[in-house]
Amino acid sequence: MAERCQSSVKKSTKKFEVMERKEVAVRLPLPLVKVWEELQPEVKHLTGLAGLKIIRAVSEDEVTRRVGPRHQPDSASSCLRWSRKGKKTRPN
Repeated sequence: MAERCQSSVKKSTKKFEVMERKEVAVRLPLPLVKVWEELQPEVKHLTGLAGLKIIRAVSEDEVTRRVGPRHQPDSASSCLRWSRKGKKTRPN
């Protein structure tokens, strides 16, 4: 059985070498309008995700410039990275 496997591998290798030397032109007509219509929702989704990442990066950069790096606040700055409101009490 080992000889059969080796012989089939050799045959495939020869065919691959022959194809490697030739240029193969493939023409693939695509209905571009239909393809774009099908891809448009995914493109919109990915664009939205990219926009959110940009907004997060810009806001994080602004906070870092105003307050300082995370876990190392600038004592001279009056800004806080995360603010907390006091506890609300219920009226009795």
